[in-house]
Amino acid sequence: MKRICFDFFILQDSQRRCKSLAEKGLLFVGSGVSGGEEGARYGPSLMPGGNPEAWPHLRPIFQAICAKADGEPCCDWVGEDGSGHFVKMVHNGIEYGDMQLICEAYNLMKDALGMSHDEMAATLAEWNKGELDSFLIEISANILKYVIGVVNNVNLGS
Repeated sequence: MKRICFDFFILQDSQRRCKSLAEKGLLFVGSGVSGGEEGARYGPSLMPGGNPEAWPHLRPIFQAICAKADGEPCCDWVGEDGSGHFVKMVHNGIEYGDMQLICEAYNLMKDALGMSHDEMAATLAEWNKGELDSFLIEISANILKYVIGVVNNVNLGS
């Protein structure tokens, strides 16, 4: 019987655990997980890596519970040691870069172009129909449509 240890920790921990647990006859897997609230409801994207002997045992489970895109599971083996966490780290880096670009675009539209929140929301919604289609652009447009109101004589809405 194979014993599999599993975690959602960081890259260096996964690398260390993979090696030390293999010496004890345990198959270690570290996995990146992505999906937020949608992933919790409909299945996340899973990025498992670690001891490759574990994958045949985990594959049917992971691919059953993960999100599907065009009928295909959003999960496959990404490599040995800390590969799962490395892929998730790269995923997060891209996402943070996208968020920074959205902030820069907001700043330019607001301060350089003098656009209102409604105008910025419409621009982002238009961008979301094309090449820039993404969840982050979508929620940024929706946030800009939201009017907070006035607090302590300061208008917080558009």
